Amino acid sequence: MPLSHSAADPALQPIVESESSLSYSYWLGTFVIRGSVAPRVLLDVLGFGLLTVAIVVAIQWMERVFQVELSLPVAPFEAAGAVLGLLLVLRVNTGYSRWWEARVLWGGIVNQSRNLAISGLAYGPRNTRWRSRFVRWIAVFPHVCRRSLREQRQFPELERLLSENSQAWIRKSEHMPDAVSSELAMMLYEARSQGMDGFAFQKCEEQRSRLIDHLGGCERILKTPLARSGAIQVRQFIFMLLITLPIGLMQAFTVDPGTGIMSIHAINQIGIVAIYVMLLAYPLLSLDRIGMELQNPFSTQRIDFLPLDSICTSIERNVLELLHDMEEQAPEAPLPGDAALPPDAEVSKLDDNLLADIS
Repeated sequence: MPLSHSAADPALQPIVESESSLSYSYWLGTFVIRGSVAPRVLLDVLGFGLLTVAIVVAIQWMERVFQVELSLPVAPFEAAGAVLGLLLVLRVNTGYSRWWEARVLWGGIVNQSRNLAISGLAYGPRNTRWRSRFVRWIAVFPHVCRRSLREQRQFPELERLLSENSQAWIRKSEHMPDAVSSELAMMLYEARSQGMDGFAFQKCEEQRSRLIDHLGGCERILKTPLARSGAIQVRQFIFMLLITLPIGLMQAFTVDPGTGIMSIHAINQIGIVAIYVMLLAYPLLSLDRIGMELQNPFSTQRIDFLPLDSICTSIERNVLELLHDMEEQAPEAPLPGDAALPPDAEVSKLDDNLLADIS
C-alpha cells in the first residue's frame, strides 16, 4: 500500500507551534507609563487639586465669619457624575470608531496594493522595464499617502524607488497621491496598448481606483473632526462638577467648630477633600483626553497613532518580493531586503524585557 503524501513528504508534516513567550501581566498594565495619557493629564489633575484647596479654604472662612452652613449633600453629585461618565464613554467610543475605521481603510490599502501588483505582473506585458516601474510605483503609493495624511512633503524612503525627477514631480503636486495614481493609470493604459486583456485591464483599474477610495476615507477622518461644541460642553460639565464637588464632600468631612484660627481638623479636611477631587478628576480627564487622542489616528503627536511607517514598509517589501519571485529582474529593480523603515520613522519603542500583554 503506497505511503500517504503526508508521511512521505516532511514538508507536509503537521507543524508544532512553539509556545509564545508572551504572557498576561495585570501589574505591568497597571503601572506602565509609556502609552498612557497619565503624563498628559497630570498637570490638570494637580491644578484641580490646588483649586479645591482654595475653594475649601474659602468655604471654611465664610462659615466661620458669617456663621452659615455651606456644605451640601453629596447624593446630587453622584447622579451628575453618572451622567457625565456616560457622556465621556460616548466620546471615547466615537473616537475609537474613527481610529478603527482608519485602520480598516489602511488594511484596504494593503490588500489593494498587493492585488494590483499581482494582477499587473500576471496579466501585464512581459517587458521587464514596465514590470519593474509598475511595481515600484505601487510601492510608492502608500508612502505618499502616509506623508499626505501627515501633511509632509519630504519622503527620503522614495530614494530607493524613484529618480530625483519623479520625486520632484510628486513633491510639487498639490495632491501627491493623485499624482502617483495617475502614473499607475498611465502605465495600465500602456499595458493595454501592449496586449493586456481587456478584462484584466478592467480589474486592475478597479484595484487602482479602490486605493484612492480608501485614501478618501482617511482624508474624511482627518478633515472632519468631532463636533467642537460637544467637546466644549463635556469639558465644561467636568469643570462644573469638580469645582462644586468640594461643597458636597465637606459635609462628609466635617470640621469641629474653631475659635477663629484654622485648627488641625480643618487642615485635614482640606487635604482629604483635595485628594478625593483629584482621584475623581484623574479618570474624568483621562477619558476626555483619550477621546481627543483617538480623533486623529494619523498624527505621530498622538499616543495611539497608527503604525503607518511599518505598514507602508511592509507593503513595499511584499510587492517587491512578488516582482523578484516571478522573474529575474534587472539591477534597476530594488531588492525586498532594501525596504527598511524610513529614516524619520516614528514608531513606538518597546523594551525587550516587556513581553507581557497589556492590551
